[in-house]
Amino acid sequence: MDRTGKIGVALAIITLVVWQIFYSKEMERTRLAQEQAAALVATEGGAAHAANAPAAAGSAPAVTPSTPAAPAPAVVVAAGSAPKKSEVLEGSEAKWTFTNIGAGIERVELLKHKAEGGNTLLLNEFGGVPIGALTEGFESAVLEPYEMEVSADRKAVTYRRTDSRQLAVEKKFVMGFGAAGQESLEGFLVNLEVRFVNQGTVPVTVPAYAVRTGSAVPLHIKDQALYTGFSRMSSGATKYTDVNWFEGGGFLGFNHVPRPVYSDAGQVQWAGVTNQYYCTILTPLGETATEALARRFHPEMKDWTEGGRSGDGVVPFAVDGGVRFAATVLEPGRDLVRKFAIYAGPREHWRLRELGGGQDQILDFGMFGIVSKVLLASMNSLQGMLGSYAGAIIVLTLIIKGLMWPLQNKSTASMQRMQELQPKMTALKEKYADDPSKMNQELMALYKKHGVNPMAGCLPMLVQIPIFFGFYNMLGKAVALRNSPFLWVQDLSQPDTVAVLAGFPVNVLPLLMAGTMLYQMQLTPKTGDPMQQRMFMFMPLIFVVFCYNYASALALYWTVQNLFTIVQLLITNRKKNAGLQVVRSGGK
Repeated sequence: MDRTGKIGVALAIITLVVWQIFYSKEMERTRLAQEQAAALVATEGGAAHAANAPAAAGSAPAVTPSTPAAPAPAVVVAAGSAPKKSEVLEGSEAKWTFTNIGAGIERVELLKHKAEGGNTLLLNEFGGVPIGALTEGFESAVLEPYEMEVSADRKAVTYRRTDSRQLAVEKKFVMGFGAAGQESLEGFLVNLEVRFVNQGTVPVTVPAYAVRTGSAVPLHIKDQALYTGFSRMSSGATKYTDVNWFEGGGFLGFNHVPRPVYSDAGQVQWAGVTNQYYCTILTPLGETATEALARRFHPEMKDWTEGGRSGDGVVPFAVDGGVRFAATVLEPGRDLVRKFAIYAGPREHWRLRELGGGQDQILDFGMFGIVSKVLLASMNSLQGMLGSYAGAIIVLTLIIKGLMWPLQNKSTASMQRMQELQPKMTALKEKYADDPSKMNQELMALYKKHGVNPMAGCLPMLVQIPIFFGFYNMLGKAVALRNSPFLWVQDLSQPDTVAVLAGFPVNVLPLLMAGTMLYQMQLTPKTGDPMQQRMFMFMPLIFVVFCYNYASALALYWTVQNLFTIVQLLITNRKKNAGLQVVRSGGK
């Protein structure tokens, strides 16, 4: 790397650091101001809404309009409601808290998974709308009281209520067991049956209603915001909407027009809310819903700053969702039955795959999904043998680099020959500067004469691109990495921040990664024109941007592979050919 290149890289890094500090602070101030204004509007709107709530509604579950700017779901309990009752049913993997207000699952406590601060992890912790609740609208919900009955074996909860039109609603939750071959789902799965019965003497309309999925919220301040969102399979295609979609348009988030609700009309096979590592999925059984719905909100939290979940009082966005069914007319004595499966648990590919219906696609591994799945299965297998995810990542990296050793050696040898050919190539370019066609012919003849493939040096990088992005998508969603330590790294699923200087986190592994990349570039034979070489000098910066605030496991992988490549280059460079050889063929 020449002096100009080093200065360019240094200036780029300084610019990145200064911009990130400035931009993050500006965006934080802007967002806090917007949140305070929205909270004021919501408070006034929520008070007015509660004052106008209907007394003891005698109809099917209903929802009234809410102010679009409301920062959290406006949940209103029907006036004159019965006292709230809760029942906790415990399974092998979770405790399920059922409530009579809204007739659903208030929260799910995953017994074998830890939240920040060491507490057991909760799903639907801040949503306010129970999982499986029926709401006629979506943005705000009037939650009706139901009669609640728990079975003697404490494996099922049944809810009942009848409105003034003699339309009876019965909901039954059965703590879950998958079909044969789905034993891994036991403890995370609940089955729901909803039955409407017209007990009157005239036809009754069951209004269009949404069945709610509950909500999802980031678990840690460093969790990637893009991983909190709403997934669904609509008309055979899996789609995902993250919380930033609701921000609306506008350059870099400025001058945006917020979008309060996401709606996707179609044949909805399932829908779920997800954060980076956990999800809740609602699946209609035997039919499809007509619409998928989601909205973003700010959770109402008292202890959000505990355990490192937030910083400087900035509350991250959460999302809740649901699926809607069209209105149906019931004749006297007729009933309408709909069944659902509810999964609430970790985003583990092997477990979600057993749910069927493409629900494992909620992981959304991207265009290199097959690579991510192979790497994930390999990492889990190695962890089972080694007992350490860091060790599994290191060994997996060494295996990949070992398989690529012949290709890397061939590439390095080709780059060495290209470097030695550089004076002759420069002479040809100068000689035929006015005749590009002739220059290309002579260059090709030169390559052929000396057996040089100009593209050979790029092959290892081309192979590593899908592997890198496969690791990128896999490691950012591998729930097993949570709370997995390595040396000074406390959690491989989070950046390895050891200090904060002037508001900027100091993450060691990405810096080590950049250092090893720079040293690797020093050892790599120089090919191409000077401008092309300077462009390659920015590669460490690009990789630092990708990895700096990402799971430290990714920087660990890339650092290990850099070290392996450095060793390989040192060995190869010692065997460097003394000079160019002319390729002879055909006896000539």
